[in-house]
Amino acid sequence: MGGDGYRVILPSNSPLRDLTDKPALVVFLRSFGCTFCREAMADIAAVRSEIEAAGASIVFVHGATGEEARPWFEKYGLHDALQISDPGLEHYHAFGLGQTGMGALIDPNVWIRGASCAVAHGFGGQSVEMMRQLPGVFVVQGGDVLASYRHRSPADRPDYVRLVHAGIEGVTISSL
Repeated sequence: MGGDGYRVILPSNSPLRDLTDKPALVVFLRSFGCTFCREAMADIAAVRSEIEAAGASIVFVHGATGEEARPWFEKYGLHDALQISDPGLEHYHAFGLGQTGMGALIDPNVWIRGASCAVAHGFGGQSVEMMRQLPGVFVVQGGDVLASYRHRSPADRPDYVRLVHAGIEGVTISSL
C-alpha cells in the first residue's frame, strides 16, 4: 500500500503528535509473546540503519507496560526507539487496526510459518485479545499517514524499508 495521504485522529496524549519534523515508521505489535512480533523487531533491528538513512525514525506501539516491554527492546537493540505503551489499544483503534477472524488463528499456513519463526525467535503466551489483534505498520508525520501496511494475517512480513521509501516519496505500491 503506500501513498496513502490521510490524517488519523490521534489520542490526545499521543507522543506521535510531536513527531512533525520527519516521518516515523510506526510499528504496531500484538504482544511480546507473539513470535511474529519478535521477528518484526529482529527485522527492523537488521534494517534500522537503512530506515534512519532514508530519513525516518522508528516508533513501536504495544499493549504491554513499559516494564514488560523493556527486556524485549533491549534484546533486539531497540531500547532507544520511541515506545508507546498502549494497554487500552487507543492507538490501534485510531489507526483502524481490527482483529483477525478465528479462521486465521487455525490457518495451517500461519501455524507452519509460526513454527519456523518460533525456532528463530521463540514463542510465548499472549492473551486471546492480543492474539486476535492485527498488527500494522505506518509511515506517519504528525497525524498524516504517508504509507501503510495493514496485515491480513498475523504472519505477514512487510518490507519495512520499501514502506518507508514509499511514504517519503509519496509512491503507491501494490504489495510489500
